[in-house]
Amino acid sequence: MGSAGAGAEVELAPTAARPERSATTEAPTGDPDGRVEVATTAIAQIVHAAVLSCYGIVDMAPRSFGSAIGKRLGRSDPGRGIAVNVDDGRVRVELSVVMEYGTPIFTVAKNVMQTVKFQVERSLGMPVERVDVNVQGLRVSTPTPGRHRA
Repeated sequence: MGSAGAGAEVELAPTAARPERSATTEAPTGDPDGRVEVATTAIAQIVHAAVLSCYGIVDMAPRSFGSAIGKRLGRSDPGRGIAVNVDDGRVRVELSVVMEYGTPIFTVAKNVMQTVKFQVERSLGMPVERVDVNVQGLRVSTPTPGRHRA
């Protein structure tokens, strides 16, 4: 398993969706007295908050039929549209998003990549190898009442 420096270990706990996926890296705190386990679902929550904070992002797109049904039923799923993989202490993220129609798609996607990378590295102290953004749709916002388009 990968090492990021001296001290305690950070281990990614297996999740129900991917029980075989786990990785260990040393915590940036340098504490030799123990280790911290971080579930990939917890990383997905960090990613979710980072993505939705970005200009031009309307929603996460469901990656599966079950996730789409859950959304229709009003269930909140912070992992919807997010796949997190950790191998040898390096994080890889794949996102499926819906953007606002009329926003510069590549600029928004690049901003999402940078924001997710920064937030995950800041929160976990683990390097992010890559962030892939898949734009699954565009949504047109309804105009504000009383305002007319030119």
